This record gives sequence, structure tokens and C-alpha cells, in this order.
Amino acid sequence: MSICGLIAEYNPLHNGHVWQIQQIKRNLQPEVLVVVMSGNFVQRGDFAILNKWQRARLALEAGADLIIELPIYGAVQPADIFAEEAVRILQQLQVETLVFGSENPHIDYYQLAEQIQKVSLNSEQFTDFHNTYATQFNQNLQQQLGINITQPNQLLGLAYAQACLKLNYPVRLLPLARKGQIAHNAVSLQGKYSSASAIRRALFAGSAYQNAVPQFTQAALAQADLYNWEDFFKFLKYRLLTVSLSELGQIYQMNEGLEYKLRQEILAAQNFTDFLHRIKSKRYTYARLRRLCMYTLLNISVTQMQQMRRQRYLHVLGFNMAGQKHLHNVKKDLELPLITKVTQKLGNGTGLMAPTVMADRIFNLVNVPEQNFGRQPIKRK
Repeated sequence: MSICGLIAEYNPLHNGHVWQIQQIKRNLQPEVLVVVMSGNFVQRGDFAILNKWQRARLALEAGADLIIELPIYGAVQPADIFAEEAVRILQQLQVETLVFGSENPHIDYYQLAEQIQKVSLNSEQFTDFHNTYATQFNQNLQQQLGINITQPNQLLGLAYAQACLKLNYPVRLLPLARKGQIAHNAVSLQGKYSSASAIRRALFAGSAYQNAVPQFTQAALAQADLYNWEDFFKFLKYRLLTVSLSELGQIYQMNEGLEYKLRQEILAAQNFTDFLHRIKSKRYTYARLRRLCMYTLLNISVTQMQQMRRQRYLHVLGFNMAGQKHLHNVKKDLELPLITKVTQKLGNGTGLMAPTVMADRIFNLVNVPEQNFGRQPIKRK
């Protein structure tokens, strides 16, 4: 049985994503295409503009067979942890080929990951407070291996390879050249292909974006409320002004005295964008700071994040007949709990999904529908 996997956010699902799925179906002809998709919170510390159920429905419409949620303990993380948690889910579901977009599909990511294992790239070495961790990491790669890895999807591909080696998971890695303009460089939406970030910018600016997304995504975006950090800034401000500095210091990734900087700058900030500019430094990327703000808003401490990553699970968001059949075939071999319905026991108190439910309830503060209780996987015929 040929089982292919994708790791995605679909924020939103656009023509490039549809093209990728079509290429997989046409060239690999898998019996099942599994997608591990971030829930309501995404890797760069932002809110998904459509909720996880809406995006799961679009993924099924585009041709995916089975959609599994990547919970917040994996979704809102630096690339290495994001990759490891997503790859763990693919491993559980016995995926044989992991396909991902890459600016350079000719890189042998396993070979690169093995080379890096042989040299010293310890994060404790990176003490240049005028450059980000990613910049220093790449500088060390250049110095020790003569390799230059700067593009975001190249870094993700490397992270996938490193996660597979760590988990002893011999999945085939298949990078595909990205269709259309490269993310972060996309300026125009006049063409058929563009990046998700460019589409989001166009959406919030009221500009045209329709050429870059399939009709079913257009319909979903036209009917739905769209979410971003500005909707939640007042809640973040309340937390930063009312929680003690010692408690803020316990927030996940709140290091090097950042709690003092956040407390100081929140008073003068007019909105979230202004706040980010005020706390930005050469040491931290905007993505790193957005993730920190998300952990602060959701009150995720170091201890809680460690606990969440010890209590992993598989939450099914949707499937078609092929995906349902695959779940049935692998169910007896799963090491992680398989969840198709969030019960009160799972979602409240110390339940397995309680942190996810708590985070999604913060999402509900801006009139988002209930995201867990009473929900069952979307079934597409």
C-alpha cells in the first residue's frame, strides 16, 4: 500500500497547494494521502485566518484523504520541534513518503542532516546577541560544511530529515519545486500562483486575491470571519498588565528577561503591529516574538509545554473513504490515542486534550464557533 504524507497549514489553501496535491496523485498514485495540518494556531505564532474545521474541509476538497490535527504543542514551535511533532504523527500513520515544497528540490536532506550530526552545532555556542539563532546557525553551516541554507522551506526540509533520523523513521523524503513565486518575495497576486502570506496581506488590505486560490477557497473566505492578532491584542495587553513578572518569567521561551521588555512596551503600544516593532531586536525574529506572545496569551508555561509533549494524541479532523479505511487498517498498531470525538473527560481538567480546548476557547473569544465539543470528523464521500 502506497501511503504519502504532507505537513501543512493551508492558511489559506491556494492554487500552489492544489497543484502539489495533484502532482502527488498523478506521479505517485498513492492509495492514501495523509495531511498533518496545524490547528487554529500556526507555526509563526499567528492565528489561522480560517478555523481548523474549515481548512480541513478545503483540504479534503483539494484531494487529501485524511486530515490529522497538529496540536498547539507542535504547531506553534521553532522549525525543529514543529517538524518532530508532525513527523511523529506521520510515523504513527505508517506514511512511507513525505512530500514537501522546496526552493531547491535537488538537495539530499538526509545526507545534509547526517553531515550536521558530525559537526558541533550546539545552540549554546550561539552567543551573538546581534543576530538571530537562524542566522548564526547558517553561519556555522557555512564555516564548518560550506553549506548555505537560508530559505524557509529548505530549513523545514532539513528539520524533517533531522526528525526522521532522531525517531529512526526511514520515510522517503520527496521535495517538490514550489510552484509560482517564492514565499516572502511574492508581491503580485495577478498570476495563478502566489504565497499564503501574500494572500493574507491582500485579504486584510481588501485587495484582490481571487486568482491565487481555487473557487472553493474563495467561497470559504467570502463567507467567513477572518482572524489575526489585532483581534486578540486587548487580551494580550490585559495579561501583560495584570500578571506578575515572576509568573511571566515562567512562560515557555520567556528567557533573557524578555518579560520586562514586554511589560514596559505594552503600555505605549497602540496595536499588535506597533507592539511587535517596539519589542523587536536583532536577536529575535518576528516569528519568535509572535510565538512568545501566543504562549503568553494562552498562559503556556515551560512545565505545561513539557507535559503536553509527553501526552501526545492523534485528533482526526476529516477523511474520505480511503482515509477512513486507512485509519481502520492502522488503528491496532497505533501507540498514541486516536481521538475522533472530544469528550468532557478528554477536554476538561487534566484531560489529554484540555490544553488544546483551553487554547481554542481563547480563539472563541472573537465569536469563533465551538472547536471541539460536539464536533466529529468531516466525512467526504
